[in-house]
Amino acid sequence: MKCLIAIVFLVGICHVRTEDVFLPDYIQPCNLKEEEFTNCLKQQIEDSLPYFSKGIPELGVPSVDPVNLDDITIDGNGLKLKFNKAQLHGLSQTMLTKLKVDIGQEDERFNLGIIANLSLTAKYNADGKILILPIKGDGDAVITCKNIEVEINSKLSHIKSSKGVHFKLVTPNYKYDIQSTTFEFENLFNGNKQLADATLQFANENWRQLMDDLAPPVVKQIVKTIVKTINKFFSKVTINRIVNGYKQTS
Repeated sequence: MKCLIAIVFLVGICHVRTEDVFLPDYIQPCNLKEEEFTNCLKQQIEDSLPYFSKGIPELGVPSVDPVNLDDITIDGNGLKLKFNKAQLHGLSQTMLTKLKVDIGQEDERFNLGIIANLSLTAKYNADGKILILPIKGDGDAVITCKNIEVEINSKLSHIKSSKGVHFKLVTPNYKYDIQSTTFEFENLFNGNKQLADATLQFANENWRQLMDDLAPPVVKQIVKTIVKTINKFFSKVTINRIVNGYKQTS
């Protein structure tokens, strides 16, 4: 399973022909029965990191850097803030922080932790107050998150196809933490620099309160993108192509 994560989560440009689905040179199957299985998978993930952002067009797996996000809206506590045409940048520089995989038994699961510096670019429209200060404007926005950690825990299901048996991540759950966040909003108060500077300083000093509303929908889309990418890869590559010595449990 561990190979799988490596493959999908951090797989990059693998020139895979749909008819035979071979693995790229930088991905080598790990042997399930070997003591170094976890280390093997970890190495596979790290080797694949530089390729991750390019995606796998032959398999219909899109690039993950940038990721196009759905519109994000905050409407409450006296603030209306909307982001559209949002893109998330930085997932290609993801680093692995945790890896725990349980396979070859009845309840197969994987737990994956990553850390990255991410930025969100978008068009914004704001009207209302950030805590006690007014904010009003529309234009370009950049939100930069330093050391955002995301941990995903998911069940592994088995899906049969004409080519064999595949893994699929189902019912994933996740948690996250962010070290710090900075906000940049252009054209606040129609370009009034004094008001804009004061508001941005206040927002950046109180970033955590703002991110309590903003982070959940963004992180949810990050996890959705990761899981979708992994499952797209799994659907094309059978378990035995990436895990040597694996025996189906059901």
